[in-house]
Amino acid sequence: MDMRIGMAGKVQRFFGRRGRTRESASYGAAALGVLLLVGAALGNGVARTAVDVSDGLTWLSDSPRGEVVQVNPASGRPETRLQVSGGNAALEITQKDGLLVVLDRRTGQITVIDLATLLASGRRQANPGPASKVLVSNGRIYVVDRTTGTVHNADPVTLADVGKAWEAGQPLADVVVDDDGVVWAVDHGGNLHALEWNDGESRFTERSDERIPGAGPSTVLVPHKNGVTLLGLDNGVVRQAGTGQDVSASTPQLSGEVLAAQTSPSGLVPAAVPGSGTVVIVAGDAVLRVNVAGLGCATPGRPVVFRDKVYVPCRGAGKVIVLDRSGNRGGPDVSAAGSGDPEVVTDDGHLFISAPGAERGTVVDADGSTRQVVIRSPELQVVNPDRPPIPEVPSPPPPSPRRPDPPRDNPRNSNNPQPPREEPPGPQVPGGGVPTSQTPASTAPPATTPPAVAAVPGAPPGITVTLASRTAANLSVTVSWGAAPANGAPVTGYAVTATGSFNGGNASATTSGTSVALTFPCAGSSFCDNGRLDVSVTATNSAGRGPAGTRPWNVPLQTTTPPPPPPTTQPPPPPPTTTTTTTTTPPPPPPAPVPTAGVTIIGTPQRVDQYTRTLPLTPPADWASHDGRCELVNLTHGYIDPVACSANSVTVPVEIGSNRVVLRAHARDDSRFVDSAARLFNVRSEEPTCGRVLCLNGNRLVELSPTDPVDPAGPAGAGLGFLALAVLLRIGIRRGGRT
Repeated sequence: MDMRIGMAGKVQRFFGRRGRTRESASYGAAALGVLLLVGAALGNGVARTAVDVSDGLTWLSDSPRGEVVQVNPASGRPETRLQVSGGNAALEITQKDGLLVVLDRRTGQITVIDLATLLASGRRQANPGPASKVLVSNGRIYVVDRTTGTVHNADPVTLADVGKAWEAGQPLADVVVDDDGVVWAVDHGGNLHALEWNDGESRFTERSDERIPGAGPSTVLVPHKNGVTLLGLDNGVVRQAGTGQDVSASTPQLSGEVLAAQTSPSGLVPAAVPGSGTVVIVAGDAVLRVNVAGLGCATPGRPVVFRDKVYVPCRGAGKVIVLDRSGNRGGPDVSAAGSGDPEVVTDDGHLFISAPGAERGTVVDADGSTRQVVIRSPELQVVNPDRPPIPEVPSPPPPSPRRPDPPRDNPRNSNNPQPPREEPPGPQVPGGGVPTSQTPASTAPPATTPPAVAAVPGAPPGITVTLASRTAANLSVTVSWGAAPANGAPVTGYAVTATGSFNGGNASATTSGTSVALTFPCAGSSFCDNGRLDVSVTATNSAGRGPAGTRPWNVPLQTTTPPPPPPTTQPPPPPPTTTTTTTTTPPPPPPAPVPTAGVTIIGTPQRVDQYTRTLPLTPPADWASHDGRCELVNLTHGYIDPVACSANSVTVPVEIGSNRVVLRAHARDDSRFVDSAARLFNVRSEEPTCGRVLCLNGNRLVELSPTDPVDPAGPAGAGLGFLALAVLLRIGIRRGGRT
């Protein structure tokens, strides 16, 4: 199944893209054909290699402009610019298995692009910020919400939910998927789950669930071809599972944010800790801590493994450093164009280095050589992925190769009359004649009009959502739209999908008309009071399903109609000499209420573990009875945790250093909010200090500070040096010739 999905995606990327030069298209088609023939002759191994061959084009993000750019590394030029979001976005691209999925972390919008038409085939709204994540494997798309602890299987065309989502029952620290399609999730309690999608039951099945001591809210995962590496560096935990050669090791604790590679071989797993200027490398059964600050990379970014080397972007330094699997320099630094922090991605056997908004980037080839490519070209037109599709127009038929007979003389007007040539009988029509397209003066075949080539229908226009009814149990709406462009074949039906915060999360219906009624449950959520509904409508004809038309809709607030005023007695008519008319405009309705701002509610934090605190809450009466929503906001780090307005305590994640938190109450119509008095507290690191000697794997000691100066020691220092040398010789350190 995965081979067929991969083949479909790759062929689609080969032949569905417009604007390619004839030479590159011909070369790609020939290469694909040769590989498929070889695969047919030699078996699945080569056939799988042929499927994995792609068109050599890579998509890069341009977040400042809200664009994704398709770059051809062979020509060093961009080929397509798609406007997928507004300016100042925070775009993350997932390109795999013929799918292109873009997540804007600033807005939470997820967009899937049809690579054959460069149209947005589906969109989905997720939570803004770091809690959302998009995973792609074997043609499937998984949408993760780490805050709610859920994993959804999303349709790769519309992004609507497929089947039932998996729920961890608590927040998730990280979720990844390996190349075999197994989803790995670690929750805040340190439980490592392995999930597989069950097509027959349309749900996830849990293959394993293992408690990993030391894992918790700060744990990260790195997926491999099969299996995963778990890094709980705040507690010094390193664990591999599902790889066939699982590793269990330990390392000194490292506090702060951990940026692990998005994928890597199981034998070479890197992760950066920006706050300490350190990169951790799991190489086989050894764990190395590399002091990259000593290499001029004081704040390392997310590393990438390419050709058995580790490429580490350096924030604020405009460069990428290269390490080998032993933690030593693996090559010269690579400079990054532009003023932003460099970003590193791999695709199609190349490594790309670019900075947000930069005009140029750098490509690293398989041999380690580098060259410049153009990323932004002002003369390249920006394409709107929400434009209506253009139907294919067939080419006119070629002219008939038969030449018409020369004209014949009329026997009655000729001096030498010739007997008329007898024509074969033609098809009869009423009246005994021949069709109008056939005359005795010509034997050319009748002209025919070639049948039109049908394309998928366009997006349905004019989508509207109206409230039909609302009770305490259900809310019903009517969704209407205009007829979709048929594009050469009659529209046979429409599919409607609606997603929101109601119980179940999505509803769908199909119809042959242009309207449908949907009903949503009110129990278990506030959706029926002030929720939001995202509606998408797609049309289908004989050529397939077209792009979606979308429409957001907010549930209107419930209002009560005041009783009619009591009847009044008609006053006597006024004197005839004067007439007074008074017109009054009713005042606008008062704004939705909010509780008193600035009151002290948050008490002294109580430690749960190094990265978790319980905050006691003492809400006054107007806060406890507030009819809107409340949340605990970490103003320093941007974390937001929902909490009941009447709660007496809340447990939230914190970070090392200063943390300033407030309790925020929103009006029931979300028109405004107020904050309580802020509580400022400091979280100190609990990591033991090892000095310049780092303890790894129990008794191993590795020193990785290659640029630290050597201080003169003097006689006392020499004595201490001999004592340290004796200790090292006694415990038998041998690590690649370094002591």
